[in-house]
Amino acid sequence: MAMNSETKQADNASIAPLAKRFLWASTASGVNRFILGLIILCVLLFSVEFFWHRHVKVSWESLFGFHAIAGFVSFTVIVVSARLLRLIIRRDEQFYSPDSVDGEDYPDVGTQKTPHERRITDSLSSLWNDMMGRSPS
Repeated sequence: MAMNSETKQADNASIAPLAKRFLWASTASGVNRFILGLIILCVLLFSVEFFWHRHVKVSWESLFGFHAIAGFVSFTVIVVSARLLRLIIRRDEQFYSPDSVDGEDYPDVGTQKTPHERRITDSLSSLWNDMMGRSPS
């Protein structure tokens, strides 16, 4: 089913104004363009090393592509460390189960939903009275 401009406008009306600027991220082509842009930016920044004279503090910092390699290695170490840490501190799925709220059996009595039509006024006091089982005043 093709979307016409009226359908798009109706869908966009329920989206926050700031969120409209990021709708490109919800499509595969938008994400692919973003990744392509990042690759181009990385290649451009890496190629600046041919022309930029750096004032280095330690000798190995003068190696070609040192900052890119150091950043990649650092990021890789962080990711691998996080995976190892997860193995150490991970808990079983049922770890909190005996004491958790969602592990309890709920009573069948007194937990029925109150239809909206039954409520006389939409105020906090009427809602409170309804929750406490009091008759409306």
